[in-house]
Amino acid sequence: MGFNLVAWGMSWVNVRAIVHEVGAGELGALRYLIASTVMLVVWFFRGRPLPALCDVPQIALLGLFGFTLYNLGINYGERTVDAGTGSMLISCVPILVVLFGVITGREQVTPFAWLGIFISMLGVAFTSGVFDQGLTLNEGTALIFGSAVCAAVQTLMSKALTKRYSAIDVTTWAIWLGTLGLLPFAQDPLGTAARLSPSAWGHLLFLGVVPAALCYTLWGVVLQRLPMTVAMGSVYVIPLFSVLFSWAILAEKPAAAALTGGVLTLVGVAIVQTLGAPKPAAKQA
Repeated sequence: MGFNLVAWGMSWVNVRAIVHEVGAGELGALRYLIASTVMLVVWFFRGRPLPALCDVPQIALLGLFGFTLYNLGINYGERTVDAGTGSMLISCVPILVVLFGVITGREQVTPFAWLGIFISMLGVAFTSGVFDQGLTLNEGTALIFGSAVCAAVQTLMSKALTKRYSAIDVTTWAIWLGTLGLLPFAQDPLGTAARLSPSAWGHLLFLGVVPAALCYTLWGVVLQRLPMTVAMGSVYVIPLFSVLFSWAILAEKPAAAALTGGVLTLVGVAIVQTLGAPKPAAKQA
């Protein structure tokens, strides 16, 4: 889980570094064509079977929500939404996952977990600069919030599927189907790939191999082994890593409010991790 938080935080910096050379549709398609190729090689090497036909519709929905719609919403939404608003909207994912889990009866959430989530959300608000700049409300806002909803649905569906299949198999099939959904939105992926600079290719390869192929596979393992509240509570650390990497790589010095937000985020995550997990029921004699 710790590796994923660092890598996903780094991915926002890579997207910002390449977005001026790649269109929204082409970025999603090229990134996940790389991820699909990596997963295909691993799948053949492992000699794994295909899923049961009865599970294909659910896996197709996982690919649709988790990779096609999520990436399209982010890539197109960020054209008209500032980074602070985008960070705030995406940070709604843990709350949506927990709420969906409570509504469906799959998760138990303690008061300490809600407290930690609230403190972390407040920290993200400071980090993203929303208190100073305000929220951008337009079509892009709706697209990015829609991506947050898609990510929450993907998390719950992935947790259900990994009870019957290994995490790497579920991720492989979902990425394949999600990539098929992204291809129609790429106007000229081959031409775009040919025009990319070596630096842009480096960012693109990282995005396809690490945050996409590797991290989503590891995330399936995390969801198998940790309570949903604990796993999703940790996601709030991602914006903090994004700020730190932007500072180190892009020379974007964070404001004092961002550092304050980082501290609040860590406090909230610590509360969720240490006190937020539901206690197992006591055994009766």
